[in-house]
Amino acid sequence: MLMIAECSSQVRRWATEILAHDPAVRRTQVMPGVGHHMWNGLDDNNGRAAAVVTAFLRNKPAPLPDHPARDEIPAFLRDHK
Repeated sequence: MLMIAECSSQVRRWATEILAHDPAVRRTQVMPGVGHHMWNGLDDNNGRAAAVVTAFLRNKPAPLPDHPARDEIPAFLRDHK
């Protein structure tokens, strides 16, 4: 699983390079509203990050949409969402 924080476009490019070239990545979770650090104790960020990891480890559906997919990378980088 690849988790991407909602942060700078440079970090997004590094993360999407991993997604584009590593077939072992089975799930991608963008954490909206989270800056550079997912486990930062702000709002409900720790709980949301824990829920994503727990669902993955238990092979359960993700609490967030599986996004971006490999074919969505160009739009994901262009749209900065």
